[in-house]
Amino acid sequence: MRTSPAFRRLVPWLVGWIAFQAVVALTGLAARRKNLGDESSTSIRRVLTHNGLELHPRNPALSRVRVDLAMAGAEVDLTAIPRPEKGIDLTVRALMAGMAVRVPPDWRVWWRFRGVGGIGADGVVQRTHDEHAADLRVHARVLFGGIGIEAG
Repeated sequence: MRTSPAFRRLVPWLVGWIAFQAVVALTGLAARRKNLGDESSTSIRRVLTHNGLELHPRNPALSRVRVDLAMAGAEVDLTAIPRPEKGIDLTVRALMAGMAVRVPPDWRVWWRFRGVGGIGADGVVQRTHDEHAADLRVHARVLFGGIGIEAG
């Protein structure tokens, strides 16, 4: 059986794409060792590839959340936490990924975004330009992704 020239040109690209997906998946499995804390911890870190993450922290003393995403999606719901005294630092590094962050409506949110993509908030979220007065500080480095902040 003969194959068409177009198919022969396409095969290396398909093999390359499948190999790329396998490398990212294996990297994600190896990176799971870096996951720290659970929803009752004061500091949480998650590394995720290819899947989704729902995180509902409930510790009133929460001070830091770090999420590293590659071709994945995440939702962080902070509505179960009372207003923090010193604020919560949320560090996001995302590659071709998206994240939704839900905060109580009376929280003040500050963010710094670097990269290609975007960050935005719904009309209810109170954005502040004073990093030290914020209840949530978002530090984001994103390549081909985005972060949405909404009041819950």
